[in-house]
Amino acid sequence: MSERVKLFLESDLLERYLMGSTSPMESQEVEHYIHKYPEVNETYSELQENLEEYASSFAVKAPEGLKKDILNQLGSKSLKPKPLPILAITACVAAAFFGIMTFMIFKQNQELLKDRRLTTSLIEQLNDDIVSNKVSLQSVEEQFMILNNASTEKYVLRGNTRARKLETVAYVNSLEKKSYVNVVSLPELSEEQVYQMWAEVDGNLVPLNILKVSKEKLVEIPFEEQMASLNITIEPKGGSKEASVDNIVANIKFDQ
Repeated sequence: MSERVKLFLESDLLERYLMGSTSPMESQEVEHYIHKYPEVNETYSELQENLEEYASSFAVKAPEGLKKDILNQLGSKSLKPKPLPILAITACVAAAFFGIMTFMIFKQNQELLKDRRLTTSLIEQLNDDIVSNKVSLQSVEEQFMILNNASTEKYVLRGNTRARKLETVAYVNSLEKKSYVNVVSLPELSEEQVYQMWAEVDGNLVPLNILKVSKEKLVEIPFEEQMASLNITIEPKGGSKEASVDNIVANIKFDQ
């Protein structure tokens, strides 16, 4: 079913056409759809049948023998055709119309409720995106300011013979107490190993972040006061609290 036919069927044009409440232009449009699209023609036929069945449900069967009794009472007098009870027909039509209108109103309310829920969901999603984008923008602005700050020092860590393709760039600003790292490339390790960065403070190696290549160019890492050097080691999966000194694959000392 095409999107055009689907939108037409979801509207109330077909029901209003059946009840005779469409404008000439609307009637022309409905007739065009009925003749051109089998799905619309089928739905129109179903609505007609439903309306006939609904009207028939209000019909009351005359008692058996009623006609015979009337003829006996009238004798041989000529019978003039009597008009159908207008009141009963009007009542049936009104009941059928009321039923269809009730169904149409219910359907419209359901569609409006669905649209309202969808709109609310989209607004909430949009608000979340706005907040997320705002936070990301603030983070990018902050990083840009740090990188372009004259007090920011840049350090390039390259791997030794155990990790020749390793390259990581660290940015440290002691005044703002901010540190960032850009992981350029990391040689592959087994699934049970990771690369971990450490800061040397007072002769001890303090654990920082586990390194991995990500879409984010810069990743903030904890800033440590009086860092003498940055080091990268190979550690067991999940990282370590104490550095495996024998597994240092890259390090750079700071100018004191």
